[in-house]
Amino acid sequence: MGLTSALLLTSAPAQAGSSFQTNQIDGSTTVSGTGETLAQLVSAIQSNTTAINSVTSSVNNAYLLAVGAIQSSLLGTSGGVAVLDSTGAMTSPLSTTTATASDYATIGWNADQTWTVNSGTGTQYANPKIAFNHPWTMGYDSSGNAQTDDYMPPTHLRLGGSQEFDGVPLFVHNVPYSEGNMGIVEGVFLQSENMRGSIAGVGPGGADAVTTYDNYDVVARYTFAGPSSPIFTATGSAVTAPDGQTHIPVFYSWGATFANPLPQAWSDWIKSHPHTRMITNEIGVAPSSHKNATYVGMLTGYAMDDNGLVKTVTTDGWRIFDQANISGASTTNEIPGTSSMDGTTPAIDTVWSDFGDPAIMFGAYTKAFDANTICYMPGPTPHATPGDINDPTGKINNQLRACEGIEYDLWDDDTTGEAGVMHGITVAYSGTTSPAADSFDMALAGGNANMILLEGEWYSMNIGSRSFSSAGYGGPDYAADSKKVVADFGQSNRPGWDADAASPAYSHNMRVTIWNTRNQDDTSNQNDYNDITTSVGVQVDGHGDVHQLSMDGTVQEHMEFNPASFPNGIALCGYYGCGFAVNIYGTPEFTDNAVMHAGKSLMLEDPNDTLRGYIYGNADGTTHVLGAAGLTKDALTVDGGLKMNGAITNLSSTYASLPTSGSATGAQIYCTDCYASAGSSAHKGIPVWWNGTAWTDALGITALH
Repeated sequence: MGLTSALLLTSAPAQAGSSFQTNQIDGSTTVSGTGETLAQLVSAIQSNTTAINSVTSSVNNAYLLAVGAIQSSLLGTSGGVAVLDSTGAMTSPLSTTTATASDYATIGWNADQTWTVNSGTGTQYANPKIAFNHPWTMGYDSSGNAQTDDYMPPTHLRLGGSQEFDGVPLFVHNVPYSEGNMGIVEGVFLQSENMRGSIAGVGPGGADAVTTYDNYDVVARYTFAGPSSPIFTATGSAVTAPDGQTHIPVFYSWGATFANPLPQAWSDWIKSHPHTRMITNEIGVAPSSHKNATYVGMLTGYAMDDNGLVKTVTTDGWRIFDQANISGASTTNEIPGTSSMDGTTPAIDTVWSDFGDPAIMFGAYTKAFDANTICYMPGPTPHATPGDINDPTGKINNQLRACEGIEYDLWDDDTTGEAGVMHGITVAYSGTTSPAADSFDMALAGGNANMILLEGEWYSMNIGSRSFSSAGYGGPDYAADSKKVVADFGQSNRPGWDADAASPAYSHNMRVTIWNTRNQDDTSNQNDYNDITTSVGVQVDGHGDVHQLSMDGTVQEHMEFNPASFPNGIALCGYYGCGFAVNIYGTPEFTDNAVMHAGKSLMLEDPNDTLRGYIYGNADGTTHVLGAAGLTKDALTVDGGLKMNGAITNLSSTYASLPTSGSATGAQIYCTDCYASAGSSAHKGIPVWWNGTAWTDALGITALH
């Protein structure tokens, strides 16, 4: 660059930097890269500085004027003017009475995340941690197509964690203080009524209610599942549509068309709810054999006219619930109003609806769950493949080892025995009539190792009910004859509502009872189980309090195991006593008379289980001993001495009728026309004996006749 003659160059002392000094630079010198001289640039800068100073002065004057118009006592104070402090924060908090989001709001968006696993990758699209009034676009696939969460309705609220591995806990806290909804912390209501009408059943709420109720209730979580009418119904004149027209559907296997396009409000609702449920009033199976007998379908699409009104809806098929289990039914698409599953004549339902014309009810449901708790344990999955948007990691290498569906820990620190009542779960069915036979209060399903696990203490009663009760584990007291019921099965002797009549004047409680009895004093706890008799028998009445068990009825017949008189045996007992037992060796023992009734015999068998004879009482007043048919042996053999306190009556026969074979040697018969060899024919009628070959008299000589 050009320098004047006055240019002075000096060299600074040796150091890290150096300086360039000059007394003067010519104003005509051109500044490289600007196209202007140094004088021109300086003039422009001075002009801008002047303008800036002027604006700043004006702003300062305006500010001072505005501040001057406000009393200093109102600055940064409640009810005054909010101002910023030196940090840029408001000196007084802002407060608003209402806040409105005209479109939607989202807070805390997550980014797309791709989880790499040993067998591939899985991607989860972005979504907000908090969002309401907006069905968001989560992201775009590899083709650039938007992935919209269209299963979230346009008006909703989502809080808490929203992505895999996204830990955002949600806490709800409140102090209930009054009745109804003011007595709960969190309320969930499933029904079509307005929220104002969904008051929680928490009471009481006044003096009259207090007189018939026993507590002030509060609820941490209150849930209610109730009925809901369809969002709207497309049918004939039975429903007044917003456009004043009828909208009777004409069904096809793929969906339905309408007599007139649906009203604007209905059409807009369908467009915003693309997966709505549809229920028709067209019967497709005999209602007597099926709880839900009408065709249903899911909305899969729609078509509009030139005015944007829905004129056609589509479905992936009209079906009957549980169709695959209807005998002879196919699983192909059916046409409501034209075909049926089981040959039933197509007809319009008038029990659950009464439209008169074919109809489609949009947004209805047939079964409501008040709560559905799922505890899922996939087991070891070291080589799981990635899933989809819902399960991008495929649960690979998950470490979940145990799963508790619901656990209720009831804490009672009262050691005085005066603790308040503590209930774990109460299921109280309320209905005007008996429900369907397959209704239940509690169902335990699946093949778990234990369906019910009762882990009470020794004093806990396992089950308490009128028809069946099970006592705790603790046994009878140590005093002799102490009894402890193990289980009790009760049933009234009257059917139906008569069973609830006053006992014992009308209805009696017949109780099959199992109980233990201690046979002797055992205050030192020295005797073992051999001191306990276990009985199974019947009691009548008693058991008025289902929360405890006792031998408070009238004991009827029963059976004793390990009876005191026959240890390790079994005894059969009637109302007044026990008369028959089987002892420790299995030998029957009678402690009372044994009666063989008319026409019945005591049947005797040999070691080979071959029947050898009978003993029975006959109508002639005598006891008969008979050998089995076809036997050649004597029916009765006495191996020891025989003493008769009464007369012995032998079989009588004439000589001609005496058997010539089959009799044992020594057999005796009274011969009516025989006489002894030492006597005369004038004295006929003597006993004769078989010697193996002939019938002889008392002298061993063949009897004369």
